[in-house]
Formats: sequence, structure tokens, C-alpha cells
Amino acid sequence: MVPKEEEPAEASASDAPADLLYDKCAQRSQGTVFFQRDLSNMQVAETMAELTMLLQELCDRHLMKLMTFDGEPCWKLRSKAEAEKCRSPVPAPSGRC
Repeated sequence: MVPKEEEPAEASASDAPADLLYDKCAQRSQGTVFFQRDLSNMQVAETMAELTMLLQELCDRHLMKLMTFDGEPCWKLRSKAEAEKCRSPVPAPSGRC
């Protein structure tokens, strides 16, 4: 007998596009700074509005950090371990979150 998964299908389906974007970014060199055009070219989102929502979700989950370069928004990936530290109730000692 195989145990049933307890996680609802809806939750994993809604996370899938953001996780796909994260995985595609993680394939790049560590420390890569991503601009909107880079993320758009990954073809995870069909529209800029959808891409914005995915980026907001990743930022909310502390998996990406929003920055600016010459006034243009850009993002940097965080490791899943670093993001987990940022989500913990005790603030990270470095204050980078």
C-alpha cells in the first residue's frame, strides 16, 4: 500500500511556475544578476504581468532579492538555505534579508 500525499494539488500547481523560474536562474553562475529581459527570455511567463507576479512570489519567499542597477530593477538569486534563514522568526545576523 502506497501512502497518499497530503499536500493539496492546488498548492503545488500554483508554485510550479515560480519554482521553474527559480530553477532556470539557478542554472546560471552563482552571483548572476538578472534583469527583466533575462528573465523574460527564459519564457516561463507569457506576459510581463505574469513575470512580475512570479518575481514577487520569489521575493516574498526570500528566494530572490530585488535590487537596482543604474536605476533599472534587477534580481539576484538566493540559495534555498539562505532563503530559509531569512524566513525564520529570528532575524539573520547579517541583516541581509
